[in-house]
Amino acid sequence: MAETLHDAVGWPVVHQYFRIDRARWRALAADERSAAIAELAAHLQQVGAEEGLQFVPLAGVAKADFGYMAVHPDLRRLQQLGQQIAGTAFGTCLTPLYSFLSMSEVSEYMSSSEDGRRQLIEEQHLDPASPEFATRLAAFEQRMAHYAEARVHPQLPADMPLVCFYPMSKSRGDKHNWYALPFEERKRLMGGHGTTGRKFAGRVLQLITTCTGLDDWEWGVTLFARDLKSIRDVVYEMRFDEGSALYGLFGEFYVGIRLDPAQLQQTLAL
Repeated sequence: MAETLHDAVGWPVVHQYFRIDRARWRALAADERSAAIAELAAHLQQVGAEEGLQFVPLAGVAKADFGYMAVHPDLRRLQQLGQQIAGTAFGTCLTPLYSFLSMSEVSEYMSSSEDGRRQLIEEQHLDPASPEFATRLAAFEQRMAHYAEARVHPQLPADMPLVCFYPMSKSRGDKHNWYALPFEERKRLMGGHGTTGRKFAGRVLQLITTCTGLDDWEWGVTLFARDLKSIRDVVYEMRFDEGSALYGLFGEFYVGIRLDPAQLQQTLAL
């Protein structure tokens, strides 16, 4: 039995996108296509119910035909998952289009207890010795603990059918080099970014994962929403933040709709 590959902090995350080779698919006999659809639908249902595995199959809207996002504590399970799909009869008719490996993390720019204390004193003018100060600081620390847990051990939403994924990095240009900035300045800029993102609470759920050393970019951003405009709006507004306007580099965007395995044939026009 191969040992599991668990990280001390954070979970591996995989995004995969494919095109369907329609010529190869149509070259199969009708009974072979029917069997392939049934095989894939059963497999998607099975992995979707697997304990510990968060699996979101997707019907691509523009660039891709089919894809999925998966999160699991063990990297080996994600490796096996990709091979299992590729090993189905339908998988032999898929052409890989784009893939992305990352892992969940807590941002190094997350507000600390000291940040909370400073805000209560300097902005809200509370006495550090007062009961109200202690109550508000405890509430702040609890919010940060919940936020950190959600970042490290994300729970993907089941009630948001639209999924947008894109990779990004920070600029290392001669004029605008993110990594040449002092830490406190980077933290200030990311704080403004977070303020914009919180305006969309309830409309968009955002998962940021890290991929430095794992992929060609530095972060992956996954946005979950119920409507396309919410995705457009949050990305548009965030691009005006100084941290993005001066230092943000963006890759290709992939938008998909959560795929119901029972509707596989109709959704993908197989």
